[in-house]
Amino acid sequence: MGTLLAVLALVAGLVLLLVVVGLVRLALVRRGHRRRVAGYAPEVVEQAGLFAVASDRQTQVRGIGSLLLGREHLAFVPLVAGRDVEVPRDAITSATLSRTFLGRSTGADLLVVTWSLDGLADAAAFQVSDPAGWRDRLS
Repeated sequence: MGTLLAVLALVAGLVLLLVVVGLVRLALVRRGHRRRVAGYAPEVVEQAGLFAVASDRQTQVRGIGSLLLGREHLAFVPLVAGRDVEVPRDAITSATLSRTFLGRSTGADLLVVTWSLDGLADAAAFQVSDPAGWRDRLS
């Protein structure tokens, strides 16, 4: 009986340790995300999902993060460290709503932003709670 209690105590301690380590890591990820968002000095910030970027067809990875709009940029900052999608506001050529992008579809409207930098066109689709509001801000 004593051995069983010792094993249970050890397992409980390990589980508690894993939970604490996970919470600390989550706090560090969130802090880093907040710092990266603040670096853009955004006027509008909303939790969003990156649906796709047209130029990254080979490595399409959806992600959650923050879509933000500042005086000079529209940017998507992923929650987990990764490449930010940063678009100068004056390079944006259109902002529309669609339920499909790059051959994939969804049940809700996506905010589709197109832009042109140095003569190269690109586009990205974002899942936001108010895509029409974002479209109006960008138009």
